[in-house]
Amino acid sequence: MGIVSKADCAIFAAGDEVSPEIVQNYIQTNTFIITADAGYSACVRCGFSPNLLVGDFDSLAAPLTDAETIKLNPVKDDTDTAVAFQEAVKRGFRHIVLFGATGGRLDHTYANFDLCAFAAAKGIELLIADNHHKIFALKDEIVTIEGDETKYVSVFAVGGSCTLSLEGFYYPLKDYTFTPFCGLGVSNETTEPQAVISVKQGTALIIITDKDF
Repeated sequence: MGIVSKADCAIFAAGDEVSPEIVQNYIQTNTFIITADAGYSACVRCGFSPNLLVGDFDSLAAPLTDAETIKLNPVKDDTDTAVAFQEAVKRGFRHIVLFGATGGRLDHTYANFDLCAFAAAKGIELLIADNHHKIFALKDEIVTIEGDETKYVSVFAVGGSCTLSLEGFYYPLKDYTFTPFCGLGVSNETTEPQAVISVKQGTALIIITDKDF
C-alpha cells in the first residue's frame, strides 16, 4: 500500500491543529473532507469546507451549515474520530489522512494510533499528519521512504509480535522480531536516499519525527 501522499479523504479531529501548509500538501480538489466534532473549526481555519460533519458536538456546538451532518449520541462505544474514519471507509475511501489526531487528550491520541493499525489490517492507508510527525501502520508489506537526515524513524510492534527488516538505516535489521513494549526501534535514522521497511509478519506502527521537535 505505502504511505498516503495525496488523500482521497481527509479527516479533521479535535487535537492540536495542523498548519495549513501541511494540510494543503495532502488535499486535492476532489478530496472528500470529514470533520469530527471540534475538528470543524480547524478545517475552516485551514480554508476548507467539509463535505460531512460527524460528532456528538459536546466540545463544539453543531455548526450552521448545509453540509451533511451525522449527530451522534454522546453515550457511544467509539470516539467521534473513529466514527468519522468508519464513515470514510463505508464511502469507499482508501487513502485517508487524519489531522488533529495528536495533542490534547493522550487517550484520544493513543486511540488514533490504534486506528492506524486497524486500517492496515483492512488494507486501507491511514496517515496521521501533524506539524512534526507522520504516523502510519504497516501489515505484511514493504514500503520505501525518502531518506531524510532531519528525521527520526521509530518502529513499534502492535497487536502482537512483528517480524521486519530495515534497509538504508543507521541501525539496519534483518528479519528481526519485535514484541510489544520493546523500545529497540526508537529513534533510528535513514542513511540512504531511499530506505526500505519490510514487514514480513504482523503489524508495525511507524512514527517519523522531526529531529528539531
